[in-house]
Amino acid sequence: MLFKPKSIAVIGASDTAGRSGNVIIRNLQSSGFHGPIMPVTPKYQAVAGILAYPTIEALPLVPDLAVLCTHASRNSELIRQLGEKGVKLPSSFLPE
Repeated sequence: MLFKPKSIAVIGASDTAGRSGNVIIRNLQSSGFHGPIMPVTPKYQAVAGILAYPTIEALPLVPDLAVLCTHASRNSELIRQLGEKGVKLPSSFLPE
């Protein structure tokens, strides 16, 4: 699922041009990705014309891939929340 996800959540999505969460969403749109793109941000109701969700918990489905566009200090907590939602870590992240 890492290289051919069917759905993608962008955590820290932004409607501000040039911000990483905006660039990722616009790149997904322009690349022809056909699955659900789910922006996660409490700041906006929509990002690049796509309905946004205020939290990971509010996502309507478990994404195959989550892209973190937030400050690194938040990553551990966000990864925990993604795990609770049911998002799987790629096997390369798991201990041997």
